[in-house]
Amino acid sequence: MLFLFEIHICIFASRTFQRGKKENKNMTAHIVPLVSESLVGLQTWVRQQEHGLAAGTLSRQQSSIPGPSQQLPGSIGGPLNWSRLDSVDKKVKRLELTASDISEIDRALEAFNGLELDGDEVTRERFPLPNLESQLEQCALEVHRGIGLCIIRGLKPERYSVEDNIVLFLGLSSFIGDQRGLQNSKGDMLSHVTESKSWTAPKEKRHGIHTNDSLPFHNDMGCEVLAIQVRDRAEAGGHTCVASMTAIYNALMQSNPWVLHTLARHDWPIQTSRRAASFVLSPLLEYYADNLLISMDPARIGPHPLARNGSVPQLTAEQREALAVLQDVARKNQLRLETQPGDIIFLNNLGLLHARESYQDSASSSRHLVRLWLRNKRLGWAIPPSMRMPWEASFGDGAARVVNRYYPIMPMPEYMECKYSNGTAAFVADDDEGDEVIPKTIEDGTSLERRGDT
Repeated sequence: MLFLFEIHICIFASRTFQRGKKENKNMTAHIVPLVSESLVGLQTWVRQQEHGLAAGTLSRQQSSIPGPSQQLPGSIGGPLNWSRLDSVDKKVKRLELTASDISEIDRALEAFNGLELDGDEVTRERFPLPNLESQLEQCALEVHRGIGLCIIRGLKPERYSVEDNIVLFLGLSSFIGDQRGLQNSKGDMLSHVTESKSWTAPKEKRHGIHTNDSLPFHNDMGCEVLAIQVRDRAEAGGHTCVASMTAIYNALMQSNPWVLHTLARHDWPIQTSRRAASFVLSPLLEYYADNLLISMDPARIGPHPLARNGSVPQLTAEQREALAVLQDVARKNQLRLETQPGDIIFLNNLGLLHARESYQDSASSSRHLVRLWLRNKRLGWAIPPSMRMPWEASFGDGAARVVNRYYPIMPMPEYMECKYSNGTAAFVADDDEGDEVIPKTIEDGTSLERRGDT
């Protein structure tokens, strides 16, 4: 079955590159589901962090909860064992593009546009960068085998159309990952992380990524490499912060090993749908094939606040406290990324957590990131069976059966309020009332028409 595990989310309209069209500039109207973290679910953990709810219980937990299982090593070394205290900012690989590099990228862009293909057909073969290729390969190695982070800098978004900015993003990203992850079962491959000035929907009716609120540490469940294109920055705040799970692990092993034991147990209820079988039990942390993997989106753990049935178990006090302590240790080890428009950031989403500071836009600025999910078939980490459910939704056989793929270039001005909002974008609408997807043939290609309460 296609996308057995799904969550109902809200939608807005956007112009897209649409697979099946052979005119690169021929944009179509498309309904694009809003994806990622729920403001309601995430703020629960933010409040826990701000008020330090776990602080008073640590001694009790340390004395009453056993240490990690034998499958977890006593400590983990390697390049991913870094924190801000290690001057890691100096180790971050930054590919600073020269004038010659940008000229090569411009030639690749012109060559691709001459093919009159759509966004789904941007590949490294169709976006040739013979001189930059070796440096981009090093970037891919740094993401998978190094500190888990690489930044490409030097492009100026104002030099390009919005369509060409997307092609640049896809073209350069194709050297880091050769497969793109599906962000919902409707076929959308990109998400826009912004708060548009034209939106009139109240903040509480929007997803967390479409507000200016802070977002706690998490990762995008199902994603291997998180790619981010910086379109614009906020006037104040809005920094993306990253933290290595390996460094967090080693710190917790010394101070609060019970947290690791709790995170590694296969008893965390992960929301999957609004129907009867609406959750699975999985660990949030696993050491597998010599890698430490984290799969943790607070908005997807436990019952959704607006759930109409009680089938998803509540988190235990121990689990809630473990999440709060994890947030605290992540903040102590975090690296704040200083970015600028045109930057393209690649994060190892299995080995790093990321968060966002609250921010304020000015009359002339609007913080705007474009998000893409990638995997590298050659360098990618092995996915443990316990964490394959969200991965399958984005990269597996179910994702492969979604034929029409869309690349929204910009969010449209109107924001439709959410009936539900929830976490990871790998799971999409599966409400009791249904959200039927009906193929509809139109004159200029194949699109999707949706029915149901969206």
